[in-house]
Amino acid sequence: MTTLETYPWGWFVVTFSDQLSPGAVRPLRHFGRELVLFRAESGAASILDAHCPHMGAHLGHGGVVEGGAIKCPFHAWKFDGAGACTDVPYATRIPPRATIACWPTCEVNGMVFVWHHPRRQPPSYEIPVITEVGDPEWTAWDHSELIVQTHPREIVENVADLGHFIPVHGTHVAKFDNEYVGHLAKQINEGTAYPLGGREDRYRLRATYHGPAYQVTQMEGALESRLVNAHTPIDEHSLILRFAVSLKVPGDRTHAAAFTRRYIDNLREGFLQDIRIWEHKVFRERALLCDGDGPIGKLRRWYRQFYEEAAS
Repeated sequence: MTTLETYPWGWFVVTFSDQLSPGAVRPLRHFGRELVLFRAESGAASILDAHCPHMGAHLGHGGVVEGGAIKCPFHAWKFDGAGACTDVPYATRIPPRATIACWPTCEVNGMVFVWHHPRRQPPSYEIPVITEVGDPEWTAWDHSELIVQTHPREIVENVADLGHFIPVHGTHVAKFDNEYVGHLAKQINEGTAYPLGGREDRYRLRATYHGPAYQVTQMEGALESRLVNAHTPIDEHSLILRFAVSLKVPGDRTHAAAFTRRYIDNLREGFLQDIRIWEHKVFRERALLCDGDGPIGKLRRWYRQFYEEAAS
């Protein structure tokens, strides 16, 4: 087994904020584990291991939120956002080992993130604020998600894969560069895209991965936009790919919703073009590369850091 057959460490998106109202409970399956996500009545989002330490009920199936705690559907034991048992309604004493593992979470940019590290190391970097989120000149996130049968590294390699733009997407790239600094991987890209409908869009973008699974793209083209691409492993063979767009639409917004929908449709089609490749390809550890492929070797060395520490 190679280290890339495990799960990377870092921050991962588990939902958009508008999908989780106060009091909501959702079962999750990520990193090959069963988890439960809930939002307290105060608004704080928490993620715990899914199964009650008492007799094993899954809190995500029938559990309810009361105040800041989630109540087990089997015997009504309550656990707060840190995983501590706060109440056993028929007992005079809470067992000292009545706790559930808590996963670090943060809520930034209208998204809920979970921190995964196989050795339970604490977060080592932060998710930066996107200043345009909530700005009245920018639309709210229009977001979507897909389940993809692939390994996360296939998605990340798009950062460096210059050679696939014309044959897969029909996009002509005039400028292409990468930067790798610490937990950040950046793509600087300029060219001409041909969206659905036969139009032409000259664009400039700067796409930055913050860790192994969350990318923010600043794009200038027909309109100025912010894009998010985030993927979270379900198990060793599949993941959830989430993507979203926000557009700067100053002045009259009469046609903003329809334009955003077309923009999302084009974005979705772009991902589907990649997915048709990802779900049927094999990974070449020693890929036969040429000088026009882009800095794929540098990208792979950068990405490996999110596995090497976990395996050490």
